[in-house]
Amino acid sequence: MSDAPDQVPSSGLARIVTLASATILIATQTIAASVAGGWAIAGFLGLGEYAAYAFEAIGLCLGVWAVTSFVRTALKNDPARRGA
Repeated sequence: MSDAPDQVPSSGLARIVTLASATILIATQTIAASVAGGWAIAGFLGLGEYAAYAFEAIGLCLGVWAVTSFVRTALKNDPARRGA
């Protein structure tokens, strides 16, 4: 017996809540990992405080870009928008 639901939720609200929840989860993890990666690289190379800030800023930009790409792709592949 399967625990999977028989139907995909067709409610627009359910899709919005799912997309918002996934976006929040992915955004926090992606941006935190990107900033931490910048901090770790600067620390590993011994570049100093200001270089660490620069690497963290670069990581932040990459993280925001990745989240933006995720949201655009998710919205583009939304079944409700395909028919329109």
